[in-house]
Amino acid sequence: MKITCSILCYNYGRYLAKAIESCLNQKPGDYELEILVIDDGSTDETPEICQHYQDSIRVLRSENQGFGASLDKAILESSGDYVCLLDADDYFDNNKILALIPFMQKGYLYIEHTKYFINSDGQLINSTVYGGGNTSTLCLNRAAALSLLPVQNEIFFHPLKSAGHGFELDEPLTFYRIHDSSMIGSKPADLWYSHLAQITHLLADQLLSMSQQPPAWVDSNMLKKISREYRATAYYNQMEAALHNNKRRQAMLACLGILLAAMRSRMGLTVWHCKVIIRGTVLGRAIESRTVNI
Repeated sequence: MKITCSILCYNYGRYLAKAIESCLNQKPGDYELEILVIDDGSTDETPEICQHYQDSIRVLRSENQGFGASLDKAILESSGDYVCLLDADDYFDNNKILALIPFMQKGYLYIEHTKYFINSDGQLINSTVYGGGNTSTLCLNRAAALSLLPVQNEIFFHPLKSAGHGFELDEPLTFYRIHDSSMIGSKPADLWYSHLAQITHLLADQLLSMSQQPPAWVDSNMLKKISREYRATAYYNQMEAALHNNKRRQAMLACLGILLAAMRSRMGLTVWHCKVIIRGTVLGRAIESRTVNI
């Protein structure tokens, strides 16, 4: 089995060596490893760092095209049967690939695991283990991931899990760095949720379009239900953005969207949806933490 570690880098040269080393230092096993660095037009020391590791990695450098384009390349340009994604400011535990191989062998198309939060200096923020789902906690079957391109961010790969082809491993195998220029650290809460709402609406649209000619891993009816599931999530993010801006009427309208989409989704209207709607319509209180959405 061949596995690609695809490292996404834009002006993260100060962290890149640690990310590369964490891939190079994976415990050996019955697999072939490729390390691919996607340099999205970095203007810092990234090219020099890549040059230092030129005998051990493959580098694709282009003008700056954005995170979605880098994710597309991370899948398209890899040669592995599975792709482990890694943001260049994060790094892997050296047991990661060996821990994931049994689930690849069982045929899962999507594997996620938990993570630790570290600060800009690489120190643990606390000993808490956080859930997965963000870029550096995902391992994807390349053939299945190709069917979901083009993507805007890693959420576009989550439908593989929604369709029943995913596994969530409760083992922290990534160190996720929180710093001033990271995605979660650089945006106020209202802008963060507005961004997520926009992205998730686009995903719901894409899944609905795909239902006309569904890929091999899902049928048309299921894709439509999954599309509504993400539509409900998009409205949830709209609600949070509105509440953070004290816009109660917009929050209530978003709650109506959650209700209508969830009722026709794969999971139906859940207790979580009901709690969210009550918080948005009756309590009018924004959530304090964003960690549930990263």
